[in-house]
Amino acid sequence: MKKHFLQLIFTGLSLFSFISCDESSNDTTTPAGEQKFVLGIEAEGGQDVLLTADTINQGEISPIGNGLEQPAWMSFFKAGDMVIAAGYTSDNIFTGYSLNGEGGQLVNQGQLITDQGVYATTNVDDNYFIAIGAPREGFEERTIYLIDKNDMSIESRAKTRIDERREEDLVAFPTGVSVVGDKLFISYFLTGTGATVPAFATPKAETAKIAVYNYPSMEFVKLIEDTRSSEIGRYTTDFSLQEDESGTIYTFSTSSLASGFLPTPTTPSGFLRIKNGETDFDTDYFFNFQEKSGGYKINTAVYLGDGKMLVRAVMSDQVHWSAYSPNIDEGLEHLSFMIADLNDQTITPVANIPMTGGGWEMAALVKEGKVYVNVSNSTGANIYEIDIATSTASKGASIVGHYTKAIFELEAAAE
Repeated sequence: MKKHFLQLIFTGLSLFSFISCDESSNDTTTPAGEQKFVLGIEAEGGQDVLLTADTINQGEISPIGNGLEQPAWMSFFKAGDMVIAAGYTSDNIFTGYSLNGEGGQLVNQGQLITDQGVYATTNVDDNYFIAIGAPREGFEERTIYLIDKNDMSIESRAKTRIDERREEDLVAFPTGVSVVGDKLFISYFLTGTGATVPAFATPKAETAKIAVYNYPSMEFVKLIEDTRSSEIGRYTTDFSLQEDESGTIYTFSTSSLASGFLPTPTTPSGFLRIKNGETDFDTDYFFNFQEKSGGYKINTAVYLGDGKMLVRAVMSDQVHWSAYSPNIDEGLEHLSFMIADLNDQTITPVANIPMTGGGWEMAALVKEGKVYVNVSNSTGANIYEIDIATSTASKGASIVGHYTKAIFELEAAAE
């Protein structure tokens, strides 16, 4: 595992100062309604860059002299027709970007600052985006931020405890959020506050846990658990709770040391679900991914449509946090790609794609029967195109930098 990541986890590095430069990767007009790719890339210098590209299937994509430079340790979220860049720990700045029709450039649509670091987000509709804030230690209340995307402002803040177990020095840390109808769901893991139990230790990770709220009132309803799998999601994942076409929520549990859980749960890695209109786990459904894959564990998973998930799977689960290193040393790569059918509960490895390092999240764009992902290791970074129907991959654009943190597609707005 890279030394700089260990420093991040245990000490919370300060962010670099915010610098912005003009988007210069393409100076041709992009008519309203047309689309361009938007990528978040961690450059070799450590800073992040948000830039546009006409293609991701071939050639080279470089942040050098291109795009909008960001502080280091940024996260990037798709929020309808906008990309939101969010700072980490000490720099809780949210900046919204859209694509204009005059040169296809990224345009700053406004900024806001949250008083807590954000670790789970979801787009709600054309107007609203939700972010869940939490301190890294202590029993301070967590915050549900309702963000108005029209002017990048905080519409409301709802304070919540989620799940506190003071006698055990344990508190909830959010891993995912989803809104279905009039209910809001927050997945979380229990971790120490730093007083008697270390922060980010996971001594109660054997069961899956979700807090249920009413929406939009943010009124707490109940906590639900499932003993068939472990705590849902992982630190800094944006895919813990995903909806299918019917509004059913699917969750994934890693049970993985490499994905940050220590002590590591003995319950298997797998998928659970909550049917649309329900507020409890479906007792008739559990996809034991670990068993059916022959021992692999889920690191993260992205819903592809038609009941299928792309899984970035952990092959070797021996080193704590090792799944977070994007450019892991040669020979130590231990993440591979598989397509899981949620209905048939079958798993197909993706062919013609190398083992990869990890990262905060898995950059993935689903488009026209394909899914585009980042593959990075000691030799560099590339985008690969995976054909969903055949579970085969082909090499796309090469990346100048450590890795691609996010791949989106935006539609150019009318001027």
